[in-house]
Amino acid sequence: MPRQLNRSSVTRISQAREAPRFDRPAAQDAASLDKAIGARLKTLRISAGLSLDELSKRANVSKAMLSRIERAESSATANLLGRICSALGVTLSSIIALGESGPGRIVCRADQPVWRDPETGYKRRHASPPGAPSGIEIIVVDLPAETRVPYSPWGETAYSQQLLMLSGKIRLWIDDTPHILSEGDSADFDVQRPLVFENSFEAPAQYVLFIRQR
Repeated sequence: MPRQLNRSSVTRISQAREAPRFDRPAAQDAASLDKAIGARLKTLRISAGLSLDELSKRANVSKAMLSRIERAESSATANLLGRICSALGVTLSSIIALGESGPGRIVCRADQPVWRDPETGYKRRHASPPGAPSGIEIIVVDLPAETRVPYSPWGETAYSQQLLMLSGKIRLWIDDTPHILSEGDSADFDVQRPLVFENSFEAPAQYVLFIRQR
């Protein structure tokens, strides 16, 4: 006869199966990500043949702030990173999604990089495999209540994206036109115009961005 398990044994087994693969301290993760972001930005700036002064003028970010971000002495906000990426002609994902693994087709939840905006608490989880052959990026965003995240227009390498609301409600500004999106709603837009993701409501919101380079 099969051995019977008592209730406490079943509970322990269930908890073991549901345990995350790892649980690193948040502060350690943030510091490591700041260093990776700084190093990546410096590499991209040098590859583009730009000095700190030239990038500063293109991105409308002070030279001192750029230097602090590259040296991981300051955590960049979503707004700052958006301006820098626009000036460099790269996606925000190429800066933040700095997984250690190479291109692949599978990425487990525990291995998906998460970046948190130090200013607003806005979070981006990069759910797609790094360097996915399809060229599609999947970003899961948590936007706290009473939060507003603006982005400047991108340059020549502008990309298109679609948004799918998972929960809550946001106001998506495209140029000067607001669009209120609720659970289940979707939108298709590019980054050639100013964008604002605004949650002026009482509850947090979550949505998914599907990004594809043109």
